[in-house]
Amino acid sequence: MSRTRRWHAPLTTLLAAVALVLGSGAAVATAAPVSTTATWAASPARPFSDPLWFPLREPARVSCTHSNPGTPSYPEGCDGYHGYWAMDLLGDKGDPVHAAGAGILRIGARDTSCRTSGTESSGTWVWVDHGGGVVTKYNHLDSITTGLEDGDLVTPATQIGRMGSTGDTAPCTTNYLHFEVRTGGITGPRVDPGPLLACESTGRKSYPGHWGYRSWNDLPKAQQWTPTLSNDCLPGSAATSSAPTSVSTTRSDRTVRVAWKKPTTVPSALDRYTISREVWGPSVGKWHSMSYRTVPASQLATTFSGLDNGRTYRFRVTAHTTSTTGAGGTSAWTAAVKAIPAAAPLAPRTDRKLVAGTSYVRFGWYGSVPRGTPVTSYKVGIRYWTGSAWSGWSFVRVPAAELTHRWDGLRRGTTYQVMVRANSDAGASPWGATRKVTTLR
Repeated sequence: MSRTRRWHAPLTTLLAAVALVLGSGAAVATAAPVSTTATWAASPARPFSDPLWFPLREPARVSCTHSNPGTPSYPEGCDGYHGYWAMDLLGDKGDPVHAAGAGILRIGARDTSCRTSGTESSGTWVWVDHGGGVVTKYNHLDSITTGLEDGDLVTPATQIGRMGSTGDTAPCTTNYLHFEVRTGGITGPRVDPGPLLACESTGRKSYPGHWGYRSWNDLPKAQQWTPTLSNDCLPGSAATSSAPTSVSTTRSDRTVRVAWKKPTTVPSALDRYTISREVWGPSVGKWHSMSYRTVPASQLATTFSGLDNGRTYRFRVTAHTTSTTGAGGTSAWTAAVKAIPAAAPLAPRTDRKLVAGTSYVRFGWYGSVPRGTPVTSYKVGIRYWTGSAWSGWSFVRVPAAELTHRWDGLRRGTTYQVMVRANSDAGASPWGATRKVTTLR
């Protein structure tokens, strides 16, 4: 069975949120049987649903999922085999494999060879993006369904491939599907798939609860067979909300606040939002991998801190709804909104140049250090000593490219003070150190 490499540490907020859907059978286990031949059609407006459907239709034996207990045939059980959540489903070569939920199909690899080194690989495999960072992965396929292309929309009614043994160790005689649910994208942590729905001849059932087991991990290794299943009880479409609206960003020092409004259409219970974040990599010319954050439905904004000033980030939002029919899940993503965190520039250094004539003062300073956005201008001020008090300040705006300013028509033999600060789209810097000079007589 598959021993793919471990990935990065879990994103705890998203993991907890997905567990509400994937780890709890309360919403689906008690659903009434459905008898319908409706075909679940893919929809760009409702492209996603939670992966709540069993991916096979032909009978299969459930082998290791995590650390399943032993049996007389397999006394060692699955302890230490996977070391993570995954489902190995034993069947026949060519058995159809279906998507576990609606989403975007991604082709991982086409690799029909066996492994002779003793180290297994995923072989021919695909994955499905179900929105909000939730994905499912399908390893060791004999083939990918002809005509399916990377980026196609699929649903649980879509056959995405056929069971095989590609990537297994030679002589590749065990045909099985290695099935995973992940959060945080395809490189995110594997999670408990939770209860999975299936269409039996008598209606919709929820497994493994229908067999009397609370968890897939409670099944004895390779002893339980699934029955022949069909698509007859699938809903006709996803029961998800429209996307959130009016997404906006507000930037500040190493921080971006993302805000949005509720979806205009919510066909079932709205329970959370997921916000994706990407950062642009100018050296590689592309966006780096997404990270995800989940917030409750009562929250319509979230703040991302610890960002890099001056780097470009983009954010998208999706809404999640629950459904007792197995058709709930995330909405389509909103359009991406960009933001560049920034703070006001540092105060200019003023120890550069200061000269005076009989009727003029020339003041120079060093360019201010920007913090995330360029300096747009400088503001310089001057005042003079009247003999008993300082006059009011007089100010002039200077273009950013000019780091000096000269005042003419000044009083002879008079003491002046000058100062400068920088301006940018993120605000004004503090004033630089005030300097003093006296015009010649």
